[in-house]
Amino acid sequence: MFSLGEFWLMGSELVIAVEALSAVVAFSVFYSTLRACRAQGIPYLLGIPAGFGLLTVAFISNLLAAAFGESLGSGGLMLSVVYFLLETYGILFLALTYARRTRLKFIGESFSIELAITGLVTIVVVLHAIVFENIAFSYSVPLTMQLSLRIVMALAAAYLVYETTRNWTLTRRGGEGATVFAYAALLVEQLGFVMSTWLFADITTFLGYEGRLVGLLLLMGICWVNLKKDDFTTLIKRLGLAALAH
Repeated sequence: MFSLGEFWLMGSELVIAVEALSAVVAFSVFYSTLRACRAQGIPYLLGIPAGFGLLTVAFISNLLAAAFGESLGSGGLMLSVVYFLLETYGILFLALTYARRTRLKFIGESFSIELAITGLVTIVVVLHAIVFENIAFSYSVPLTMQLSLRIVMALAAAYLVYETTRNWTLTRRGGEGATVFAYAALLVEQLGFVMSTWLFADITTFLGYEGRLVGLLLLMGICWVNLKKDDFTTLIKRLGLAALAH
């Protein structure tokens, strides 16, 4: 039998391992998509590697918070805040880049608008936390802030599923529809973490981490498996970014 202390230690070590693996896989996807999107010569496509780059930094921040949070005091709280904000920005950048394929093309064409949207989300969520949470004496990210950002990420992930599903024939032809399943797993991640605040915390938290790892590993496979060297066009097709605009 594990003692309570051993249980929490094991949980902390598991979180550290998951965050480390998440950061490595996200960086792998960032590197491969950066090369592919730069080769296309289309500026808005750089939102894809930017999104995965932000996710990489977010996971590193949470890794440091999990490993050294107690010894850092308020610094650990700041790392957790950075983690939530950067993960939100990362998924939003991905969603906004896919939005370039819709009638809202001006969103994907304007970096300023993308920054304004992410900035507005930050202001609204932080203000909500300040008003409804006593953050002056808080040692963890306020629950309202966590839930608000998780809901934003869930909506963005759901949009990614929609965008990669709407041209299923092309998406499946590009990579057996793996991109759809990858983004669906990232949606499961957010739903798992949201549910963990009130329902079967251990199970739903595990579901959240499992969804993230499955989604990221699928995306890494999309970017690396059975691709010829410098075959960037196939990668763009696999990601569903070559689908016709609507």
